[in-house]
Amino acid sequence: MKKFILCKLCLVILIVLAAAKPAQAGKISWQIDTNNNARLSGITKNPAEMSFDGLTVYQFEIEHGACGGDQYWSDCESDRQRVELKDGYKVSLQSFGSNPKKIKKFYRTNLLLPAESEFPNTLPMTQMIHQVKLHQKNNPIWMVHHHEERLRITADNGEKCFVDQKYIPRNRWLEIEIHADYTVDGKVDDTEPSFSYLIDGQIVCQLLSPLVTTRALRDGNRKQLQLKFGIYNTFPSKWLLSQPENQQWVRANKIEFSGYQQDSKGESNGAVRSAMASPFDYDWPVKLPVQVLYYTDWFVGNSRDELGPSRFRLRKSAEVEISESPPDLTVDFSVTTREVCVRALPEWKRGGGAWSKHAEARGLSVEGCELFKKLKR
Repeated sequence: MKKFILCKLCLVILIVLAAAKPAQAGKISWQIDTNNNARLSGITKNPAEMSFDGLTVYQFEIEHGACGGDQYWSDCESDRQRVELKDGYKVSLQSFGSNPKKIKKFYRTNLLLPAESEFPNTLPMTQMIHQVKLHQKNNPIWMVHHHEERLRITADNGEKCFVDQKYIPRNRWLEIEIHADYTVDGKVDDTEPSFSYLIDGQIVCQLLSPLVTTRALRDGNRKQLQLKFGIYNTFPSKWLLSQPENQQWVRANKIEFSGYQQDSKGESNGAVRSAMASPFDYDWPVKLPVQVLYYTDWFVGNSRDELGPSRFRLRKSAEVEISESPPDLTVDFSVTTREVCVRALPEWKRGGGAWSKHAEARGLSVEGCELFKKLKR
C-alpha cells in the first residue's frame, strides 16, 4: 500500500494556510490521532496524483487491522480502527467558561470521495469522516458518517439528518461548509438552527436543538471542543461477520466470541455494544478492504465572512431533511417541552406529523406550545 509513514516523534503537523485565502480564518495546528496505526494506515500530504486550487491536500488511507491506542483509549480493544487528524488542545476551537456567551463556529473544507474501488461501502461497519468532540466524552457533539452512499449527520442531542446520494457524487471535489452554534443550552428557534451543513453552497441538513448542553459538559473531561477528520471505522466485526466465507470459517472452527460493551462512564448516551472487542486478534479469511479518502485544508472562523469567498452561491434546498421523528425517548436526550413545541407547531399548521403526535402524547396543545415558546430558559 502506497503511503507516507508518519513518525511517532512528529505528531504535530503545522499547516500554513494558503496565501490566497483570508488570514483572519486563522491557522490550525493538527495532530495525528494517537490511535492511528502507522504500519497499516497513512496520511499523505499533497499526494502526486491529487491537487486542488493551491490548497494542501491530505490523503487518508487505512487497511485491515489499523488499530492503535493511548493512555485513554484502545481501538484494538474496542472494535474500531482509524486514521485521523485532530486539532491540538492548545489551540482548541473553543473553551467554555463559567459564564459562557453565544458561541458560533464556521467551517469550510473540500472533500473528495473516490470511486467505490478505493472507498467501498462497508456496511454494517460505519465510516465516520468528520466530527467535533468534547475531550473524553463518548459521544461526539456532532458527527458525519458515509452511510449507504449517503451522509448521516448525527448530534449528541439525538437529532439526525440523511443527505441524499445526489449531493455527494464520487470523484469530484465537494465544498463542505458547517455552521455550528455551541452556545450551552442555546436558544431553540424555528428560524435559527443550531447546525447547518452545506455542500457546494447548498444547505442539505439543519438541526434545531442545542448542540451543547449542561449535561454534555458534565460528561466531558475538559471543556474544549476538538475537530477531527479522516476515516474512523466503528465495529469492523460487523462487516467481517457478514462475509459468507468468514461465517463458514467461524462455524468450522467452532469459534465463540465474547461480546463488547463500551463503558458508559455515567453519561446520558454514547455506550454501544458489538459481538467482540478485538476482531483483529483473528486471522479472517476475508479481510477489510483498503479505504482511501481526500480532504483539503480546513478553515475555521467566528463568522462565515472569515472563511473567505465560497466557490458557490449560498442557497437553501427545498429538500432539506430536518429530522422528522422525535429522538428515541427510551434514552434521555434531555428533550425539553419547549424543543418539542418548536418542532410540533409547524406540523400542526401542516396538518400533523411525528412531532405533533409526540407533543399531544405529552398532553400539549397548540395554545400551550405557543406559550412555552415565549418562555425564557
